[in-house]
This record gives sequence, C-alpha cells and structure tokens, in this order.
Amino acid sequence: MSNFLKSKFTIEPGHGMGSFSSGHLLWLALLICLIVFLGRAYRDGTNEKRKSMRIAVVLLIIADELLKDIAMPLTGQWEWEFLPLHICSISVFIVAIHAFTENRLAGEYLYAVTLPTASLAMLFPDWTGSLPLFNLMCFHSFSIHLLLVLYPSLMLSGGFRPSLRYLKKLVPVFAMMFVVMHFINNAFDTNFFFVNGSPEGSPLEFIEDRIGKGYLLAFPLIAAMLWLPMYTIPCRRKAVAHA
Repeated sequence: MSNFLKSKFTIEPGHGMGSFSSGHLLWLALLICLIVFLGRAYRDGTNEKRKSMRIAVVLLIIADELLKDIAMPLTGQWEWEFLPLHICSISVFIVAIHAFTENRLAGEYLYAVTLPTASLAMLFPDWTGSLPLFNLMCFHSFSIHLLLVLYPSLMLSGGFRPSLRYLKKLVPVFAMMFVVMHFINNAFDTNFFFVNGSPEGSPLEFIEDRIGKGYLLAFPLIAAMLWLPMYTIPCRRKAVAHA
C-alpha cells in the first residue's frame, strides 16, 4: 500500500512489474475480450444502443483521466508531464467529439492515430519498468489506453471504413502538432509526443540506442509502415465488394 499512490516520478527503483509479466498479459487478455464481446454487441446494436455504448466508453475515459488529474495534485506529485498533451491524452478530447457528433475527421484521427499509438502503448508500456501492478497510476495507464483502443475498435465493428482523403487532411495537422510540442517541451522540460526521448521498453528506445536523436527520423517511417496495411487492406476489400 505504501506505493499505491506513487507515480513513476516518485516511486523508488525496483518496484516495476515488468513488460510481458503476468499482470501485463492479463491486461492484454482483458482488452482482447472486451473488443470481441463488446464489438459484437456494437455491431448488432441499434443506432441508439451504439450511441449509448460510445458515450459510456467516453465517460469512462474522461473519468479515468480526471482520476489522475485529481489524485496527483492531492498527493503532492503533480508534474507538467501530466498535462493532457501526450498523443493518447489528446485522443481523450477527440473521442469525446466523436462520441457525441460522429464527426468524420475525428473518426479518422481515432483510427489513424489513436488506435495504433494506444495499441503500441499497451504492447510496450513505459510505466511497467517503474510501477508495480497494484498501483493507481499503473491502473490508470493501462485502463486509459485499453479504452482508447476499444473505442476505435467499436467503430470498426460498426462499419467504419478508413479514407485516404481524410488521412491526407490529418497528416499536416499531426506534423504541426510535433512542432508545437517541441517548443512546449523546451519550455516545461517535458517529453510530449516523445520528441525529447523515446519511451522506455519501446521499439523507439531500441532505435534511439543505436542512432541517438536521429530516432525522430523514424517517426514518418513508422507511420508509413502502420498506415500502409491499415489503409491498403480495407481499400482492397472495398474494391472487391464493389466488383
């Protein structure tokens, strides 16, 4: 219990649960189960039920984020790093917009950006190196990313189809966000968008260990590697369906 409320900035070394530990695998198994069972319910649901499910997920996401925003200042552990400016934190606002409006560009952002980044965070969590399983921030980190993967997965179950036309609109916006985060990081000594350092235990850390700050050049390449199958496969299926 002495470590339950501590963050990765205040906990003593040696308490991390470790990546691909039993606790990590349990969270991944929970994610898969939720995607399968809730995805089926969403696919078969009416429009009203689908909207209710979207709103339920987004309310859980907002509550999860507020839990961190309340707990950390109350325990005297607030850091600028907790501002909602990480890639996945910004997705909280995008999910809220889509849940209530079904805005098409917001949906594309959730598919193209939120789904792959939150999935990678679940696979290669940078918090497991310092936080134990029974820890509030560890629970928050897993649950918020789980919900951010779940939401666009429900969209896909409901028939969402990605569009290169909308992706082209997002690319310059996303690139500008990286530039903005560079200046914010310099001002507050933070690491939003991992511009100033790769996340621990991630493929980016492997790249940074070998080429240093040049790892930033890997971002466009990784995006291309992720988006190529994410957009070519659905487009081919659509073409076959219309043949």
